[in-house]
Amino acid sequence: MPVILFILLLMVDRDNSMHVIGFISLLLIYTAILIMRILYAKERWHEEFNGENLGQNTSIQKMSDLKDKLEEENEIDSRS
Repeated sequence: MPVILFILLLMVDRDNSMHVIGFISLLLIYTAILIMRILYAKERWHEEFNGENLGQNTSIQKMSDLKDKLEEENEIDSRS
């Protein structure tokens, strides 16, 4: 989509107000979609990694420890 927007920017007739309004509208819609995707990813990340038991576990000192702990939990869940 960014490549398409760049090509449209080069091809838009700046004297035609409909072309300009259409391009700006398309750019704003694409920007809104990107912002919504970022906010959704942020929300999902906080749901996944904001568990009470992970923050209180004293055996987790590094990110690799957290990764190992999450992999163990996924293996247990997949066996069930």
